[in-house]
Amino acid sequence: MKKVKLNDGLMRLLGRYIQKGEYYYMKTMGYKRMLTLLGCCILFLGTAGYIVKANSTEKKTASIQTDQTYPNVEIQTLVKDLTDGGYAISYPSFGKKEIDQSIQAYVTDQVAHYEKKLKKQSKKKKSELTITYKIVHYSKQTLSVVFDEYESVNGEKGTSSLKTFTFDLPAQKQMTLKNLFNEDANYLDRLSAISYAELKKQMKKADFDPDLQKGTQAADQNFSQFALLENSIVIYFKPYQLGAEQTKTKTIAIQKDLFKDMLSDAYKDEAVNKNKVKETPPKHIVNEMPQQGAPIDPTKKVVAMTFDDGPSPSSTNVILDGLKEVNGHATFFVLGSRVQYYPETIERMVKEGNEVGNHSWDHPQLTRLNEAQVKHQIGDTQALIKQVSGYEPLHVRPPYGAVNANVRRYIGNVGVTLWDIDPEDWKYRNVPHSVQAVMSKVGDGKVILMHDIYQTSAEAAVEIMKKLHAQGYQLVTISQLEQVKKEREQLRAQ
Repeated sequence: MKKVKLNDGLMRLLGRYIQKGEYYYMKTMGYKRMLTLLGCCILFLGTAGYIVKANSTEKKTASIQTDQTYPNVEIQTLVKDLTDGGYAISYPSFGKKEIDQSIQAYVTDQVAHYEKKLKKQSKKKKSELTITYKIVHYSKQTLSVVFDEYESVNGEKGTSSLKTFTFDLPAQKQMTLKNLFNEDANYLDRLSAISYAELKKQMKKADFDPDLQKGTQAADQNFSQFALLENSIVIYFKPYQLGAEQTKTKTIAIQKDLFKDMLSDAYKDEAVNKNKVKETPPKHIVNEMPQQGAPIDPTKKVVAMTFDDGPSPSSTNVILDGLKEVNGHATFFVLGSRVQYYPETIERMVKEGNEVGNHSWDHPQLTRLNEAQVKHQIGDTQALIKQVSGYEPLHVRPPYGAVNANVRRYIGNVGVTLWDIDPEDWKYRNVPHSVQAVMSKVGDGKVILMHDIYQTSAEAAVEIMKKLHAQGYQLVTISQLEQVKKEREQLRAQ
């Protein structure tokens, strides 16, 4: 322990006060002043001792241990235990200079970043950094390590994240996904298509979800966290990468065979990529390409069919069957009061790539309601749709098309969708009338309004779909229509 040296004059003065028989000084200066000085000295000594103790225990490195699964791997541990913020970090050491340096640099950076935040924190509030690791693959050819991170600073809610490292062992260098594939291979587009389709099922998303599309689009940064196993490639999507509701890491494993035409030969060799110990395969591995309908072509005609007031299983399912026949999709603006009775119909809509919109709870004219009433009509319907399907609508269609500035403000961050063509199918309930009314006004980019609670409307809708399909129209959702319009603007700007 570091020695604390007090000022010599202070020590002599203190000695004179406490020396036995020095009654003169006590009497001259008074008991009160003497005790005050003694208290100050004791406080100084106590504080100095606390500082020495804190400095002596600020950092500890645990004795070296070996990994339970891979005995030739040493576990390094860093611990800082202070009341105003500490950390506990474990990381592996493989005895390979370049690899160990890469991992140590990552740990050093994380600690430095954390301690920089601590300088601004209140010492009365708890802070914590925890980093643990798992070796998910270790073969002659490659090594993959996944680090789990947890950080909480100044008593705030903690955040979790992860960091992956994959190394080529013969080359002793860290790999990116690009290194796995042949030069000029279009691997990102394939990864994007597979990831989007798989995550859409896992997260019960509609066919077009802006956050999911952004988080899985064909960009290197979206697939930077990965591990290479014996027979699969594992992709890790960090919290919030796929949207605000994704608070935990999402993981998908993809069979290597889906990339056999573009995977580099070095990473196809089963012998050199066999794990040193028996590898536990992921619970679910994607082993086939997603079966998708024809992609939306922004250079071709599109039309959005929309249906209000449902769901009603008998007629809604007729419409869904018709959409499948022409490989099309539509948007269903549903009522919360009906969703609660037919959740399975909502699930089918989402599963088959259609979009679900919000048409209020029980169809009032929103412009006549106050703020609380509007929020009930829209908010409760949003919540119920998400509860039964996992999908939260991006669009609201106000009953009767009644909307004003107050309603737009009350409903929050969702789009208001009206229409271009209204055959008044609810009024006439006549199949030929509805078909003729739509086909006489249809055009590229139009939005058609119909209702899926009447059998006549369902039958007319199926006939309209077939005619539109024959004329080269692509049947799209409202979100797809918006995307097409954006793409067309980009094409015009080129």
